[in-house]
Amino acid sequence: MLSELVRLPGHPSAHFGQGAAGRLPEVLEALAASRVLVVGGRGSFELSGAAELVRGLERDHRIRCFIGSGPNPTLRTVEEGLAVAREFAPDVVVGVGGGSSMDLAKAVAVLARQPRRPLDYLRDPELLEPDRLGLVLLPTTSGSGSELTRFATIYVDGRKHSLDSELSRADAVLVDPGLTESVPLRVGAAAGADALCQAVESCWAVSATPESLGYARQAVGSLVPALDRLVGGTPPYDREVYEGLALGAALSGAAINLTRTTAGHALSYGLTARAGIPHGLAVALHMRWLIGHNAAAGEGDCLHPDGPAVLRGLIDDLQSTCARSTGDSLEGLLGRLLERGGSPSRLAGLGLDAEDWTADWQQALGTVRGGNNPRAVTPDDVRKALEE
Repeated sequence: MLSELVRLPGHPSAHFGQGAAGRLPEVLEALAASRVLVVGGRGSFELSGAAELVRGLERDHRIRCFIGSGPNPTLRTVEEGLAVAREFAPDVVVGVGGGSSMDLAKAVAVLARQPRRPLDYLRDPELLEPDRLGLVLLPTTSGSGSELTRFATIYVDGRKHSLDSELSRADAVLVDPGLTESVPLRVGAAAGADALCQAVESCWAVSATPESLGYARQAVGSLVPALDRLVGGTPPYDREVYEGLALGAALSGAAINLTRTTAGHALSYGLTARAGIPHGLAVALHMRWLIGHNAAAGEGDCLHPDGPAVLRGLIDDLQSTCARSTGDSLEGLLGRLLERGGSPSRLAGLGLDAEDWTADWQQALGTVRGGNNPRAVTPDDVRKALEE
C-alpha cells in the first residue's frame, strides 16, 4: 500500500521510496482512469525502466504515449501534445521524466480542456478555467522538483514563460530513486546543481517563510553529501546517493513552490535559451558569484525583510552545512558540478559579450524572481562577475 512509502511534505498525495513507481496502478485506480496519456522524455523513458512500467498498464488501461522533443519544452511542443490529448481524450496524464517532461505533462493536462490559445494562458494564467485532466508525476532525474510545484516552464520565442496555477499541481506524485539510476553523470550533475541552487535560493528568498525555510534546509542537508559523492565518483552509485538526490530535489521543489526562486534562476534562462547551456548549469554559473554578492549585502541594498545580519547568518549556516559534509564551500561544490557537467566553472569562461547581454540581464532582473533576491542586483554586478 502507498502508506508504506514516506509521505513528502508540501503536497497532499506525494510519496517517496524505493519501488514507489510500482504503485502507479493503484494511483490510477484511485483516479478512476481508463484512458491514460503518458508524456515522457526521449532517452530516459526507456533507460529508467518507465517504459516497461507503462507496458504493464496496458492490461487494464488504454494507453497512448507522447514523447517530447527534448529539454526546455516550447510552445510548439505543448501544441503538439495538446493535439494528441484532444484526439485521444484521456482521463489522466502521467508525466514521466525530468523537469522538462513533467512541465510538458502539466501543460497538456491543464490546457487540454481550455477554450483559448495556449499562449493566452502562458501570458496570463488567471484566465484558466477550473477544468483539467487528472495528473500524475514520476521524476526520472533529481533536479527541478517540478513534481511538487504549481508551475511549468515553457519557452516561447526563446523567452521563458511560467504556467503558474494550482491547476498545475499533480493529483499524485511518486518519487522513486530507482528511476534515476540510469541518468548519465553529465545530466545528473546539471540536475543536481539545479536542485541545490533552488534550495539555497529558497532559503534566502525575500518571500521565505518558516515552512519554506524548513523544506529548503532539509533539501540542502540531503543534497550536499549526495552531490559530493556524485562528483567524486563514477556511476553506478550506491542507493544512498540516489535516495539523497531524489529526496533533496523533491524537498527543493516543495520549498520553491512556496517562495519561487531568485536572481540565480532569473539570470539563467537567457543562458539556456540563447547559449544552449543546460538549465541547472546555467543557474550554477550565476549562483557561484551571487552567493558572495548576497552575503555582502549592507543596509543600503539589502532587500531581505530581516536585514543584512540575518541574511549573512543564513548564508553562513548553508556554508557550514556544506563544509561539514564535503570539506568544501557551496561555490566549490557548484564548481565541481559545473566541471562534471562539461561546463566552464565560472561565468567568465563562457566568453560572453557584455554589451550583447546587458538588455537580457536587465529584463531578467526586472522579473518577480529578480526582485525576490535578498540583495539588489544590477547589470553592472553581472558584468563584474563576467570579467572576474
